[in-house]
Amino acid sequence: MKPLLKPEPVFVTYGWCRTAYTMVRSLGRLGVDVHVGDPSPLAMSRYSRYTQTFTRMPEFFEEPDLYMEVLAEALDRTKAKVLFPCHEDVELVIKGKDSLPSDVHVAVPDIDMWRIAEDKLEYVEHVERAGCPVPRTFNVHSSEELEVVLNKLAAPYVIKTRIGNSAKGVRIAKNPEEARQAFFHLVDEFDLLPERWPTIQEFVAGQKVGVLGLFSHGRHVSSIVFDIKRSKGAGNFGTSTFRVVIDDPVTKANAIRAMESLNWHGVVDMDWLRDSDGIARLIDINGRLGGATALTYISGMDMPYLWYLVALGESEIPEKDIRVGSKARWILGDTLGLLDALRKGRFGECIDVLTPERHCRHDDFDLRDPAPFLFQSMDYFRKFLASGGSLNPVKGNMVR
Repeated sequence: MKPLLKPEPVFVTYGWCRTAYTMVRSLGRLGVDVHVGDPSPLAMSRYSRYTQTFTRMPEFFEEPDLYMEVLAEALDRTKAKVLFPCHEDVELVIKGKDSLPSDVHVAVPDIDMWRIAEDKLEYVEHVERAGCPVPRTFNVHSSEELEVVLNKLAAPYVIKTRIGNSAKGVRIAKNPEEARQAFFHLVDEFDLLPERWPTIQEFVAGQKVGVLGLFSHGRHVSSIVFDIKRSKGAGNFGTSTFRVVIDDPVTKANAIRAMESLNWHGVVDMDWLRDSDGIARLIDINGRLGGATALTYISGMDMPYLWYLVALGESEIPEKDIRVGSKARWILGDTLGLLDALRKGRFGECIDVLTPERHCRHDDFDLRDPAPFLFQSMDYFRKFLASGGSLNPVKGNMVR
């Protein structure tokens, strides 16, 4: 792709994560000045050859008002004209756009649609009305209602808090007793009121599928569909670590139908599971960049570049040829999954991780820009120690 003739400088948040790093390397190679912000001094994107400046920021879950103040100051200081919120700080940016410099462009949904998409009960009801296939999902407000639902569904059961990310607040229960324990453990752990108690969802046992898409004021711009071959947790559970682009026009059409019904603006990450008939059912919407963002770049869609164009209000966005069969792997995530599988004796998963994949590229390693991989590893280790040994720590108001 040719460098842009008159690129506008950009500011990328959540710089410790590989999704933000994909934004940095994609836009940086096009000649865009990229500025990065993050709470961690070891944030991998800070050390990319394509990063111009780094701003130390507070944790947005814990100090949202201060986060927006620091963000506004950073945008003003760097003269960045396009903002890319790369995690749940999307919600803060939606609410606080008026506090940012008036000449900054950002492509995010409106707050009402964001809240529907992030709520694991509300989005199911909304997209099902639009004709998108979903698993049966039930809202529960009492112990009596829980028993009714457990009798309606066959085990295993999926129990989810209304809001969460990266598999936080999600439990799989093998039988009714385990489901009761998991349900009320979530209620107690996150101090949930009855109106915000977890949902109970039917278990769909098939292939895990992902969709990453971009929309402009409710109009589909581009998307990819991919099989999730491996994830960090056991049984392909949790954050994906290895994925392959597939040609699946039915799932793609259902994803477009769902997000157009939300009049979506900006990026979206969606998780699906295939049922016994091979139909992919939507199990999660994340209104932000997903862990497979590098796959869009590797396969030719290049979501960072297209998001940049949408944010700037470009009406003529070029069609992108997507290479089916493209592969992307998160090396560090696979390594963490391997260590967990070794510790728990899941040796078949170890063999999968250690088996080489031809023509596979990576979320977090680039020979032309190797430093971010080193700092990603250091940053994860620091956070692992700080969290008391958790590989997926919960912060602030992350699960609710």
